[in-house]
Amino acid sequence: MNTIQDIQAGIVEEFAVFTDWMDKYEYLIELGKGMPLIDEKDKTDEHLIKGCQSRVWLACKPENGRLRFSADSDAIITKGIISLLLKVYDNQTPADILAANEDFIEQIGLKENLSPTRANGLVSMIATIKEYARRGIPGQARDEGGHDRKELEPDIIAALRNVYDPEIPVNVYDLGLIYEIQADADGVVFVKMTLTAPNCPIADEVVAQVQEAVADVPGVKEVQVDLVFEPEWTTDRMSEEAKLELGML
Repeated sequence: MNTIQDIQAGIVEEFAVFTDWMDKYEYLIELGKGMPLIDEKDKTDEHLIKGCQSRVWLACKPENGRLRFSADSDAIITKGIISLLLKVYDNQTPADILAANEDFIEQIGLKENLSPTRANGLVSMIATIKEYARRGIPGQARDEGGHDRKELEPDIIAALRNVYDPEIPVNVYDLGLIYEIQADADGVVFVKMTLTAPNCPIADEVVAQVQEAVADVPGVKEVQVDLVFEPEWTTDRMSEEAKLELGML
């Protein structure tokens, strides 16, 4: 059986064949058509992934020490994205899923070619898959305080919506400055973020505010904030609410 690393390497090679992102989108759509579909009876709120713009259902069941995933979405691109993730993680052990990184997503350029809402949905999909893996290892689903890891991300996002860019009256999350949020089984949260301009004179202050806001979320024990400027921030990363607030819609 192929390892997660082997599968990821194969995906990178497959995407390298395409030079245009419209072709890559078409490939994602085709992947979605062949995805193991969730049983209709499992299309419940319990299996809905939080944080996705479109509705995405994900179910998981153990089978011979491995996890078998099935999913569906009401949007074809989103369905393709979750199918890509299932191609990597389906029929793998919980330990291997938790140990795997997601570097292949950066390598194929997927995240930078998604809208901010779809990119956030991608993060939520990965977090949900890893949460299922934690549940497959006794004692990993909750921290010592009883906080469910799956529930951390919405609270983190809510906290980030209280941190505002110093030059634009919009919070850093809806402004699209938060590129990635990950929470591991030990309560360590990793946030990858950017700023509207690399030469922001109070960059350290904004990063500190993000770190403090996330650290105050119950269940979070440590926060690591990585400030990056690749890919470059553009107004396309803003949420519709932010654009409306600034009179751009």
